[in-house]
Amino acid sequence: MIAYAGHLEPGVYSLHYLVRSVTPGTFSWTGAQVHLQYAPEEFGRLAESTLILEDGK
Repeated sequence: MIAYAGHLEPGVYSLHYLVRSVTPGTFSWTGAQVHLQYAPEEFGRLAESTLILEDGK
């Protein structure tokens, strides 16, 4: 997923989105990295996690 903003004021931001899996299993979510296009020395990171989906039957 790629998100873009033309301008952001200083502060804390959150981005929410939905994903849907139709297959049970264990999925790894690698931590995302964000950076400014023209100032890569300014960046942020998110934690990684694991999602376990079990069959509901």
